[in-house]
Amino acid sequence: MSVKSAEFRTCRCGGKRAYEDERTAEKALGRAQAMRHRVGDRKGTRRGLYRENRHYQCVYGMWHLTAQSRAEYLGAAA
Repeated sequence: MSVKSAEFRTCRCGGKRAYEDERTAEKALGRAQAMRHRVGDRKGTRRGLYRENRHYQCVYGMWHLTAQSRAEYLGAAA
């Protein structure tokens, strides 16, 4: 069985993975979360694992994944 990954490019905003549209970013987020869960299950704990929990649109119109919560982002932006 082959799992197709979401298509991404490198973004001009800092060399991050970038997705063309929100739907593709949502799919990539789901796959990333599932992968992290599997890794945590193999280790016996999910503690300390980096875990993406949302996506956002950058100034260049591309979509990125982040582990930073919206509350943390809004606090940092204020």
